[in-house]
Amino acid sequence: MLLRRVFGVIMNIMSKSLQPKVLVCGVLPPPFFGHSVIYQMLMASSFPANVRVRFLNMHFWSYQTNKKVTGQKLVKMVKYYLQYVAAIVFWRPRYVLYNSSFYRMPFWKDFLFCATGIALGRRVVFHDLGQYVRELHDGLPVFQRALLRWMLRHSAGSIVMGESVRATYKGLMNNEKIFVVPGVVEDTKTFAVVPNRPAGWLLNVLYFSHMSRPKGIYVAFEAAARILRVRRDVAVTFAGPLEDDEVARKLDELQQAYPGRVRYLGYVDDARERTAIFRGADVFMFTTLRDVFGLVLLHAMAEGLPIVASDEGTIPEILLDEGHGLLFAKGEASELVAKILWLAENEVHRKTMGVANRKRFEEVYSLEQYGAIMTNIFRTLDVCT
Repeated sequence: MLLRRVFGVIMNIMSKSLQPKVLVCGVLPPPFFGHSVIYQMLMASSFPANVRVRFLNMHFWSYQTNKKVTGQKLVKMVKYYLQYVAAIVFWRPRYVLYNSSFYRMPFWKDFLFCATGIALGRRVVFHDLGQYVRELHDGLPVFQRALLRWMLRHSAGSIVMGESVRATYKGLMNNEKIFVVPGVVEDTKTFAVVPNRPAGWLLNVLYFSHMSRPKGIYVAFEAAARILRVRRDVAVTFAGPLEDDEVARKLDELQQAYPGRVRYLGYVDDARERTAIFRGADVFMFTTLRDVFGLVLLHAMAEGLPIVASDEGTIPEILLDEGHGLLFAKGEASELVAKILWLAENEVHRKTMGVANRKRFEEVYSLEQYGAIMTNIFRTLDVCT
């Protein structure tokens, strides 16, 4: 019996020693936004149990300082860089999974970290949660373009969020080095919450996202006004942080024009509160103008909601067909209005679409699948090198 236990311990140690070491450079909540949720889910999946992981929480982003260079960010960069180099030198990971932004402003930061990893002999895998590598390349000066191409050429690969993103790497990275891994969110099926629903209205249309121009908030405002004009049995609920005072003013104008029919619930980061809001909705609208994936769509699918979303990024891959969601040309409020009003008139279709979305969420976007896919990528890379 004792020998069996000793043998088990030895085998466990040997098994772990064979697992590849991965230094994950990402960000964890708070605040809750696409990238932080992705990494929260990664660390909650089976991935850390199947590879040896060390997480470097590079917390630069906030709603208040988005797209701004601040002294605090520069101090953080120095701190994270020293931690990064120390982890590579002393822990000696085989891989670096790096949360690449592929935006022009943070390019030098990304290049510094990735080039250092490559120079120190680590296999850098980009975790590209956007779709803008080609846009970045074409917008950079010639010298920086050359640096970007060098960085991509010497990387081990790039993990992207949809098949359509592959095209953005054409001429920059070999197709076999690109791995498609859709996003994932927590399954709230077992949450016991009371639906947060406006009293007295038959149909509740929900917008739940950053209330900003890139997310199409003005398209949502325009659509809401038109819908509320023609359907007196409809209410519209907004939730998410406000981009600025102008957005706040436009929201206030909408609320004054339709008193009691436009709710604003603020920034919501509690999972149970968010679930109650989704369960209190009848239709979910996603009006983004610039996006790659849209994790809020998965929250809507998890709660069995019909969806109307802009035709942007990998959203058509998420919704798949008209049985799962209705797409509209981004920025086209008239088309959005027509599709929401059609759903308002068709309760049976709303229900069947909601059921189909819940089923697709379970089959494609489960945490178990996410952990398994991410693990297999690094096992594949380990076998191939």
